[in-house]
Amino acid sequence: MVTNADRASHRSRLLPAAVLGTFVAAFLLTGPPGWSPAGAAQPVWPTRGVFTVSGAGYGHGIGMSQYGAYGAATLGKTWQQMMGFYYPGTTVTSRDPGRTIRVQITADNDNDLQVYPSAGLRLNDRASGRTYPLPVGAKYTRWRTVRTSTGYGLRYLNPSGTWVAITPPLSPTAIWTYENTAKMIKIRLPGGVRQELRSQVSLIRSGGGAITTNRLTMEDYLRSVVPSEMPTSWPAQAVQAQAVAARTFAARLQSQTGAGAFFDVCDTVACQVYRGFATTTAGIRTVHETAAGSAAVQATSGKILSHAGQIALTQFSSSNGGHSAPGSLPYLTAQPDPWDGVAKSQSWSVALTTAMVKQAYPTLGTIRQLQVLSRDGFGRFGGRVTSIKIIGSTGASTVTGPAFRFAFGLRSALFTVSGSPNPAYGAFPRRYSSSAADLLAVRADTLVRYPVSSTGMVSLPRTLRTGFAPFTHVVNVGDWDGDGFQDVIARTPGERLLLFRGTASTALLAGVDLGLRSNHTEVTGIGDLNGDGRPDLVVLSVAGNLYVVHGNGALGYTGFAQLAAGWSDRHGFRSPGDMTGDGRPDLVTRQGSAVYLHPGAANSFGSPVRLDDSLAASADLASVGDFSGDGVADLLARDSSDQLVLYAGAGAGRLQPAQTLPTSLSGSRFTS
Repeated sequence: MVTNADRASHRSRLLPAAVLGTFVAAFLLTGPPGWSPAGAAQPVWPTRGVFTVSGAGYGHGIGMSQYGAYGAATLGKTWQQMMGFYYPGTTVTSRDPGRTIRVQITADNDNDLQVYPSAGLRLNDRASGRTYPLPVGAKYTRWRTVRTSTGYGLRYLNPSGTWVAITPPLSPTAIWTYENTAKMIKIRLPGGVRQELRSQVSLIRSGGGAITTNRLTMEDYLRSVVPSEMPTSWPAQAVQAQAVAARTFAARLQSQTGAGAFFDVCDTVACQVYRGFATTTAGIRTVHETAAGSAAVQATSGKILSHAGQIALTQFSSSNGGHSAPGSLPYLTAQPDPWDGVAKSQSWSVALTTAMVKQAYPTLGTIRQLQVLSRDGFGRFGGRVTSIKIIGSTGASTVTGPAFRFAFGLRSALFTVSGSPNPAYGAFPRRYSSSAADLLAVRADTLVRYPVSSTGMVSLPRTLRTGFAPFTHVVNVGDWDGDGFQDVIARTPGERLLLFRGTASTALLAGVDLGLRSNHTEVTGIGDLNGDGRPDLVVLSVAGNLYVVHGNGALGYTGFAQLAAGWSDRHGFRSPGDMTGDGRPDLVTRQGSAVYLHPGAANSFGSPVRLDDSLAASADLASVGDFSGDGVADLLARDSSDQLVLYAGAGAGRLQPAQTLPTSLSGSRFTS
């Protein structure tokens, strides 16, 4: 259920701009009293182009949690107990419920004020005390106050659709205010929406334009605010807590209104949501006040919170995720909240694609990593994120947690980011979108992907790209460019290496020359051999020298180094991933009638281990990553009759007995 509280979750309950700016600047530099940032987390790479952002709470988390109030009410707590918990150190005081408040009607932004005729409709000149009853009759279909070069003017709309000027006996420079007998003014907003507002409505010259304000009692104002901020179907004590928090918040803003200001509060989430009594859109009338909301206002009539002789700043949000965030004042404390999750779990999760991050931060290029640098230390995950680093192929940017949150519409800054700890992966999986593994092969001119289930069933091939027939080697290298998608490198007859980048659809983009001449007899992807977080290639020169080519995490390489010599008798290179369980990528080669596993070592390989002799009789051998889903890399072979045979990894560099699969595959060559 999406409630008013859910929709209100991002509201900051803003302080006046000057005060807020000073506090935020100080908070970002020093944090609240007693605050110390949590240590930086490890960078996270995307998994198949996606970061998973898991969080809790809904909103800034300062002050009262609305869902916490709901939970507290279900446990029998009163609004007074809720106020004492969420704003410790404050006291309940009373104000005259007849006080008025001025609300800016921000949707009326066309610099005039249009009012529909009603019984006893009149204009008041507040400066002189004069009143002008507006004429009635069929020819007056709508009234309109406009600003003029000297002050204000009055128009009426006749049945033919023409605005006619009329001069009322009022001062043209004084503010004109509409009232009527029912104390309910109906105004027309741009676009034709009709809004019904209690008490009085005025147009006020401001700068080069004009604003519309609604003046009414604080209690009538709250009759619209409370249902707009919290579902009034919730328990009565929770709604009453909302009424006190909203009344106090509005009174605080009003007390800080400067001399000469035209309004005390706005009607949007920047202050508190105020929608008036009702609105009519496309002929459908919606009443925003509710009986339960008005009852909560009446039950707490005039009650506000004070601290040290001043009206308290009663910030609130939908949910604090189980722990409130620190605010700018002594009573806005960070503390565990036992009530927040009682009525509803406040956990959430969002899939954030690298494309979404790139769109928000286009100057960073291809998005490689996200790294949480600091937290406020309060609540789960180590607290709300205070700074996070976005790392791309062309640069990096550090932003605040709230800025990151708002950039992607996250519910709160209380979140953690997960993905892949390393884009090359210790197990070097070759997964695209299937649930188990993927077998890549070249059929005629087309590179295809066969999704393979853990039961050995091979699905119909999915085309990745055509034009692969001439390539002497086709290598599944993992995520070479660091964008979270699986890539392929192919060697041309002209001994060039082309990178074909993966996409969200798994189709490959056009090949990009890596800038390396490859006069090699063997080429295979190896994963991250040197531990720099980027996939590498292992190649064998015509002279029998083994080299590693280090990927640069983009569209090229950083260099290469010789690993061994005297490998002329080796061929059929395959990179299965980590078969030994030590976190390093391994290498499989053929030598004569035998197949060997070369365990990965620091920038090299250890002594070879001979594998099952039946592998040597295979017509083709493929490394598909973790085919069986047990966390150990496997090998897949095709025998002389084109039947697929699984050699599941058993750990420690060993293989389980061969298992013939119910699939025959012919007319294709496996990638290395």
